[in-house]
Amino acid sequence: MLDWLFGNRAEREAQQLNRDVPVILEQAEGIFSPDSMTVVADMTAEHIKRAHDIYGTQAIDFQRALLDYKKLHKDARGRTDQRALSAMTLVIIYLRAEITGDAARPARDAIEQFIARVGSTPDLAAPQL
Repeated sequence: MLDWLFGNRAEREAQQLNRDVPVILEQAEGIFSPDSMTVVADMTAEHIKRAHDIYGTQAIDFQRALLDYKKLHKDARGRTDQRALSAMTLVIIYLRAEITGDAARPARDAIEQFIARVGSTPDLAAPQL
């Protein structure tokens, strides 16, 4: 109804996700050592794969996975585990980007490129997502 004023919600969501990923990765690179960045990349790939394996690959499945990963994010924040916190943030963004669709493809691509560039595990480094 008010799309003319506020724009399409999914479009705004995609734009936000596409802006967030580079900022998060840049901050992580400023904080973490290269070894820690590898841990973040591997953890991110592992949890994206886990979300797809456990929950599935439909939009409703991503919604259920999001609830689980928000809890894991909160747990990592409570433990002050910055590497896990960064990885869970990237997983949440990835899942939200999958829900949002093609408009958020740049966010997913950036996360996949990060995993391929920094990840250490060959079978996780280039997830078939």
